[in-house]
Amino acid sequence: MQVRLPSVQAASFNGVGSTLAGEAFQIGMKCKDGVAGAKRNVHVVLTDQSNPANRSDTLSLSDGSDARGVGLQILKDTTVVRYGPDSSEASAENRWLAGSAGNGDFSIPLTARYVQTETEIQPGSVTARATFTISYD
Repeated sequence: MQVRLPSVQAASFNGVGSTLAGEAFQIGMKCKDGVAGAKRNVHVVLTDQSNPANRSDTLSLSDGSDARGVGLQILKDTTVVRYGPDSSEASAENRWLAGSAGNGDFSIPLTARYVQTETEIQPGSVTARATFTISYD
């Protein structure tokens, strides 16, 4: 899925760690083959595709991005998500609970936003990629 953030002016940031322009999106699933009426916990790990070893809360920019000094953050509700390994293991670092689901549609609402990562910003295009791993218990 693609999430398109609006264009912003570099001058709109006010220092390292400042954020701008949240854009809501969701991971949607259709759960089936479970016991009727039963619910299971749904866990998620987001992985930084450009830097799979990233365990921070800032998604790395992908090759081809012209901008510098900014990154992207993803939020679940008001909590900034940290990145982890591409793993469904219960012990996976930075795994988080998305909710409980039974048979039927289930959505994980998220928000993407810009974050200033360096004191100087170079304007340009921003592209970043994350993968997600879903596990149930």
